[in-house]
Amino acid sequence: MDRKGNQQRNYTIGERLLQQLMKRKLRYAGHVVGGSSGPLLQLSLEGKIEGKRGQGSPRRNWMDDVKEWSGSTSYGDTKRKAENREEWKDMVANLRTEDGN
Repeated sequence: MDRKGNQQRNYTIGERLLQQLMKRKLRYAGHVVGGSSGPLLQLSLEGKIEGKRGQGSPRRNWMDDVKEWSGSTSYGDTKRKAENREEWKDMVANLRTEDGN
């Protein structure tokens, strides 16, 4: 019988949770960015907020994760990918974390 320590078990559970989070976030992003959720939700993603920006580097936002995980370079690229529903669904289904799990 193969025994695993707590650290290995916790790492495995953490990776599974991360993969589930990534898949859920990308499914929702495909729904929103693909246009099936209506124009108001899309406007909230695309819209710019007026006013001054704080000091320091820009914060990481929701779309940064979606762009990174989908392999896109810009919001427009992500939107084009999400409009092709079958391709987006295949990409989400075959999603892997950085360590290949």
